[in-house]
Amino acid sequence: MSRTGAKNLVVFDIDGTLMHSAGYDESMFKKAHAQHVGSELTDANWGNFTHMTDHAINTEFFERIHGRPASSAEVNDIKSTFFGYIKAAHKDAPEKFSPVKGSINAVNQLLETDGWSICFASGGWGVSSSFKLSTLGIDANQHPSAFGDTHRDRLSLVKSAITAAADAEKIDAFDKIVSIGDAIWDVETAKILNLAFIGVSTWVTPSALRAAGASHVIDHYEDYGQFSEFLDLAKVPV
Repeated sequence: MSRTGAKNLVVFDIDGTLMHSAGYDESMFKKAHAQHVGSELTDANWGNFTHMTDHAINTEFFERIHGRPASSAEVNDIKSTFFGYIKAAHKDAPEKFSPVKGSINAVNQLLETDGWSICFASGGWGVSSSFKLSTLGIDANQHPSAFGDTHRDRLSLVKSAITAAADAEKIDAFDKIVSIGDAIWDVETAKILNLAFIGVSTWVTPSALRAAGASHVIDHYEDYGQFSEFLDLAKVPV
């Protein structure tokens, strides 16, 4: 639950940032598309997408195959199939969705820290992103969030999450916003939006994140004192 008087905001990505699930969705996504458009076409046209949200990937891939946008019914069918695969994968191999060490505690600590608020911004579809958060004991409906159902790019996604957080706090703007992410595109998004940034090196090396502009990088959240210090020290990527 958000506290009154919060002046600073942490924007959490999910996959690779709060849980070790980065990259795993791709196989489920391909499998879902294969069921609806055929495995041969899926294998021949996957990869090199312009924007990294589920909405953008689904739209661009479908247009490659059919030369037209997917209908709402087609999107819903693919999304439903994809979510079914995600739930089955979690049941069969929950370790593939394990939390980054200390991430749950970090979220809970921030929820109890005066002056800070949190929100979630994930390029994944809302149904799968909310499910993943639930496995961490987090109810997405209780927090400002933005997911990849309608946002084509990560800039609009993160801005939407920040707007939702400001609305929840009934303020016009935060004094400081820190974006937490695991990918180079997260660094680039923070740079464009003028947000302080902390990288989480679960699959991209610390050196690569720093080279992209991250002032501070962590491997996990187990040392919450260090993470809290980094929140104060983090800078906008340059």
